Amino acid sequence: MSSGFVENARRTLFLRSWLPGLILATLAMMGNIAPAAVETEANTDSSNRYKIVFQGNTAVTEAELRRDAARELEAFDKEGHRPADIDDAAYQMQIAYRRQGYAFAAVDYQIESKQGLTTVTFRISEGPRVLVRDIGLNGNHAFDDEILRAYFEKSRGGLFHQGDLVFNRSEVDAAVDEIRQHYIIEGYLDAVVEGPGLQFTPDRSRVDITVTIAEGVHYTVHRIEFRGDVLADVQGELDQIRQELIDQPYFNRKKLLLQTRILELYGNHGYPDAAVEIKREPGQVPGQVVLDVSINSGLQITIAAVEIRGNRRTRLSFIQNRIRLKPGDRYDLALQKESFRDLYRSGIFSKVDFTLEKTGEPDKRLLVVTVEETLAKELFFEPGWGSYEKLRLRVGFQEKNLFGTGRIFKTQATGSLKAYSLGGGVSDPFFFNTDIIANLTAFYNHRKEPSFTREDIGTTFALTKNLTQDVLASAEYTIRTTDITGVDKFEEQSEGNYNFASIKGQVTYDTRNDIFFPTSGQRIFASAEQADEILGSGINITRLTGGMRIFFRLAQNTIVGARYTTGLLLPGPGEVTLPVSERFFNGGENTVRSYKESELGPKDPSGEPIGGYGFNVFNLELRQRLIGNLIGTVFFDYGNIAPNRSREEQGRPPYSSRSDVISDTFDDFFKDFRPGVGLGLQYLLPVGPARFDFAINPDRDSQRNEDSFVFHFSVGTAF
Repeated sequence: MSSGFVENARRTLFLRSWLPGLILATLAMMGNIAPAAVETEANTDSSNRYKIVFQGNTAVTEAELRRDAARELEAFDKEGHRPADIDDAAYQMQIAYRRQGYAFAAVDYQIESKQGLTTVTFRISEGPRVLVRDIGLNGNHAFDDEILRAYFEKSRGGLFHQGDLVFNRSEVDAAVDEIRQHYIIEGYLDAVVEGPGLQFTPDRSRVDITVTIAEGVHYTVHRIEFRGDVLADVQGELDQIRQELIDQPYFNRKKLLLQTRILELYGNHGYPDAAVEIKREPGQVPGQVVLDVSINSGLQITIAAVEIRGNRRTRLSFIQNRIRLKPGDRYDLALQKESFRDLYRSGIFSKVDFTLEKTGEPDKRLLVVTVEETLAKELFFEPGWGSYEKLRLRVGFQEKNLFGTGRIFKTQATGSLKAYSLGGGVSDPFFFNTDIIANLTAFYNHRKEPSFTREDIGTTFALTKNLTQDVLASAEYTIRTTDITGVDKFEEQSEGNYNFASIKGQVTYDTRNDIFFPTSGQRIFASAEQADEILGSGINITRLTGGMRIFFRLAQNTIVGARYTTGLLLPGPGEVTLPVSERFFNGGENTVRSYKESELGPKDPSGEPIGGYGFNVFNLELRQRLIGNLIGTVFFDYGNIAPNRSREEQGRPPYSSRSDVISDTFDDFFKDFRPGVGLGLQYLLPVGPARFDFAINPDRDSQRNEDSFVFHFSVGTAF
């Protein structure tokens, strides 16, 4: 095993395992609620004995103060009890108080040594916590008070962003600076923003903030003159740039932005050595700006040859296939950028550089592509937890550059108290040198469901492609053998082994800003799957699923998320009922949380869930950041299964025809929705939040022995 492999494995174990994060999160949460200690023995080594004492702190715990000054206290311990480290620690603690609104807090200290013991005493005078009472703005005419006040209110807490605004001098100063920048970017180059003026109440618990503004002249781009090498094939694009900028606010960086756009334009037309000089001239009316643009195009360049450097494991052909510029082509900056993106997004290079080197001919250059490869081998270890599966563990190995082709080989094993699986496969991110991703996987899964046990062995071949930046399309073929055991013998369930083979297509639109904890955007998907004898399946099924989830901010720290998902199963010709393992189930930590796993919907005579042929789930969740990474949630869940009663529960004979199954499913598709209302806490970890949810059922059906309330603990958001 190479040292690079070991180094990468160690790094991956640290970065990808959430267990260290969970431990730190737990300690942090304990630190936030622990009472302030008066005295702590920090080191009992007889040659280096010392203790730290905190006096006067009531609003901030000792654990928090130690955390804020951890580096300085560690230096004091390791560097021979230097007083300078304690002085720095006191300063960091004082800053911590100021961040929490204690503007007049002071942290003093005393160091005493007696009989081989050094005692450090931090004496804290907290003073009142200061809240902002009013923000006064004077002299602003171009922008409303609401727009400018928003710069001060970013840290306002509370539900719907209506809580108290804590005074933090550094944040107030930053807000004033942002207002200055706002005026400059909007063309008020001479604007003077004075402040902040601070007026504290007699008890110093409230402060009024005043900002005075002299806006000055509003500068706009009045005219742009292009001179020099204004080539015929770029004239139209230069005119378009001119039209986009005319009458727009002018600020000094506008010249740099204009210069960059012109250089890119000329680079796209084969002129990498173009030079652009821009001078600002006054117009006839105060505030009018005239930009005089002088262009020197240089020579139009042709690619003489392409040379690749730095690749040790990666095949030359893999890199060459992703370079859009070939020998004999006219140089094109846009194609160079596309080549850079294609190489970088392969994930096997940590650095990619393109340079042009001179040759014996002035108008021909050598295109040099220099790459730096990442470590290709990776071990990962990911513990987890779910309210149904309990402890989960996933371990695996990944090779990101198989045989230097850029293909990915991955194998992994997962286990929990309810399931275990083994899988592996190969992924080609550039299938046949296109932007289609191909995946071939083989799998073995064993899972104990609430009412049966299933075992699957099979393989899947899938193709995915980004149609646009936000739209992903996929198609896959799956063939597997499924074995069902542990099922009660009655008309709608049966044990046995069957073959399943299907083709599935799905389209997904995803604009979420974060996968693990989104605060904006949406995800919409629709899929259709067909299992048929022609494909090698022992059963015929049409499975349709779809849904959407949307996230938006109500305030800085308040997020609303909503989700709707639905599905429909249609038995194919020759089928009456479908195996229980193919049906939809509802209820659990990620659907309707007032139910345990799969327990919403029809049941057999012994009370075990049997699933259905259609389902709907609607979730609405309000997420409020409380402190740090701790999130509080209020949620409402609503869902059903169709048919909503088994034939046994209805007192009717077993299904005898496919049409009866479909008819009952459609009749009940939007009936008998079951609710869940609850509260939750989430602590954000690198792989998603550790989540605790408490849900009650306000419309409990006692005849079906539904629970009054349910607790869930898991890792990951509900949706």
